[in-house]
Amino acid sequence: MKFNHIVLTVLICLLSACATNPATGQQDFVMMTEEEELAIGKQVFAEMRKNMVLLPDSDPLARYVDSVGQRVAATADRKDLFFRFHVVDDDTINAFALPGGYIFIHRGLINHMNNEAELAAVLGHEAGHVTARHSVQQISKARAYQTGMMITSIFVPIPQAAGMVSDLMATAILQGYGRDAELQSDELSIRYLTRAGYDPKATIGILKTLKRLDDIDTKERTDAGEKVEKYHGAFASHPETSQRIEEAIANASALQGRTGMVNREALLAAVDGYAYGDSAEQGAVVGRRFLHPELGIQLAFPKDWVITNSPMALTARIRQKDVYFMLTMNEMQKRLTAEEIVKRMFTDRHILKLEKGVRSGMPYAHGQVRQSAPKVSQAMIDAHVFIDGRKAYMLSMWSDRDQFNNYVDQFSQIANSFRRYDKVKDGDIPKITIYKWKAGDSWQSLAAQRNNLLGRFTAEKLAALNGLGVDEKPAPGTLIKSVK
Repeated sequence: MKFNHIVLTVLICLLSACATNPATGQQDFVMMTEEEELAIGKQVFAEMRKNMVLLPDSDPLARYVDSVGQRVAATADRKDLFFRFHVVDDDTINAFALPGGYIFIHRGLINHMNNEAELAAVLGHEAGHVTARHSVQQISKARAYQTGMMITSIFVPIPQAAGMVSDLMATAILQGYGRDAELQSDELSIRYLTRAGYDPKATIGILKTLKRLDDIDTKERTDAGEKVEKYHGAFASHPETSQRIEEAIANASALQGRTGMVNREALLAAVDGYAYGDSAEQGAVVGRRFLHPELGIQLAFPKDWVITNSPMALTARIRQKDVYFMLTMNEMQKRLTAEEIVKRMFTDRHILKLEKGVRSGMPYAHGQVRQSAPKVSQAMIDAHVFIDGRKAYMLSMWSDRDQFNNYVDQFSQIANSFRRYDKVKDGDIPKITIYKWKAGDSWQSLAAQRNNLLGRFTAEKLAALNGLGVDEKPAPGTLIKSVK
């Protein structure tokens, strides 16, 4: 009885922590004042920008995004907030918002928009998360859970309860908002961009593009040999993109007859000349090559290798086979030889062969190592180390020991291709260009003209870049985005 009394008392306290949602007018459960919300947003923004590359506020694309965002924000609820719009300089297809009006959109997503109204729709969607205080509700639920954990642990001790609660709060926020919140933000986006004078059907267009990109990603990963799984855990409450498209069509239908600005040419001009994928500072995959202008290196892969660039490493694998590659770079704190680095990477008893020399003007070492490796327990590793000043580049290639000899020539070909980057000889990273569609053009022919520089599915990617399926064509004379 005493336990029930305590729980009832706490529930009464929690139920009293309700506030009117400024965007919907409904009562929402919150455990945070607006002042605290703004302080959290400011703090998180300061921490996040340490690990993200943002375009400077003076950059033309950043200024363009801010001008569109401010136009939409002027029509949104919570007009007393100062909204801040930032462009993350990478190829991720994403946008997100922090408490207090900090909104981020990645360059990769902007590249895939086909008019200004679509940009307004995405920025309006993120503004909707802020005006409806979705992050505040998320944190409030985690705090309520924490309170319940505290009470429960009085009677049923739970080891490391505090750590579990903090992990849960972080996971809840990082996993994004739930189904209802996302659909609500879609609805608010249509409301805001319509008020701002944009075509409300733009939300449908960008959602369809997101669906195409998701399909291409699944196709690429399946083609490479990866197992593609959809997450169905405790936080898998995000609505499917197809359902969001249906909801957006229904909401836009309610505004039937309402038209507005599209401003296609303005968006095309804004992205013209910007990197398609990763920037020069991050390196870029160009067909079967990897270029890193900032580090000044490049290398190439044989046919059928699937290449993936990430902030941590460059990885690759032979399509549908358990044969792998990884390139990492370390800034050395003291002078070491390439041979010493190989020995530090592996124990002497695992190194079967070790040689040293100079390649491409860089001190070099090569070892063959009998040791387990990621995804291959009984592996043979072909390890190469290049020294360039303070930088040590480590190339590791591996397969099952019984199959190793079948791939030695390819491993050697990759290692031999590693050299310093020369923009004149090696070309630039892929960039957005504007092209006028001609009669007889197809996405396949355009991909062939570009030497399939975006990989095996270049045609599909070029079509998606323009908001179309690979079997759809724009009218002759239409300006489209291409990559070269």
